[in-house]
Amino acid sequence: MNPTRSIRTAALRRALLVVLACVGVAHAAWPVTVVDDLGRDVTLAAPPQRIVSLVPSHTETVCALDACDRLVGRDTWSDFPRAVGALPDLGSAFAPDLEAIVALRPDLVLVDEYSGAADVLVPLGLAVYAGTPQRLDELFVTVDRLGRLLGAPTEAALLAGRLRGELDGVVAVVAGLAEPSVFYEVDPSPYSVGPASFIGTLIGLAGGRNVVPDDLGDFPLIDPEFVVAADPQVIVLADAPYGVDAAAVAARPGWGTIAAVRDGRVVELTQEQSDVMSRAGPRVGEALLLLARILHPGAF
Repeated sequence: MNPTRSIRTAALRRALLVVLACVGVAHAAWPVTVVDDLGRDVTLAAPPQRIVSLVPSHTETVCALDACDRLVGRDTWSDFPRAVGALPDLGSAFAPDLEAIVALRPDLVLVDEYSGAADVLVPLGLAVYAGTPQRLDELFVTVDRLGRLLGAPTEAALLAGRLRGELDGVVAVVAGLAEPSVFYEVDPSPYSVGPASFIGTLIGLAGGRNVVPDDLGDFPLIDPEFVVAADPQVIVLADAPYGVDAAAVAARPGWGTIAAVRDGRVVELTQEQSDVMSRAGPRVGEALLLLARILHPGAF
């Protein structure tokens, strides 16, 4: 690299950090209020020091905002970064251990907006943020909100910038490549993902064409005969960790004729890969790269 260009790049990075730090200071006046996905105002008088996360993607985001040391409890499924495994297990978002949560004296609890947990925890006097990203653009909204709640707007801005850069990098590599048709299986019912959903958007960015039409919604139940007729070139099994494999797919009535089955392009995700794909959080770049490698193995 040209030494002059290297110096200029370093200087620009330092200048950006200074600007972001100034922005962070400007937004760090307390109290801070954000609106969660239930439309509620969530107000904190000071940066939270004892955080409970009942959503794996929120657990990962808190840690990505350099606040992992402020977590005092997590849901059963939060397992990344590995260090959070040492935290108290407070049950699932839909069946939390309320007594254990209260005993931890959290000053912020992060929950799923569909779990009903906010309705139970708020009357107990706890500050609760209810909301999860359902689509890719909502991920960046959530990062911004959590950054403000944690008193970490600079870290949130840097994280958002890094994620956008990772996404743009993969998109640039697959640009112009042929788009294989894709069926993404959430479970063997089969439930799948619509094009506008978080995972569906990633399929498009990875250079694939989702066979599920948009008008069926974000997480539709699909008629198996529809999949046969759609004849996808790639099938991704997010339910492989739960016992579904390529052989089982091939044994389904009519599915043996599908191009993905004939050509050996039924991909069985590992548990870790399935988790990365399903969590709208700071590993979204890793999720997109995984999909792009599946769809375009020769490009990476």
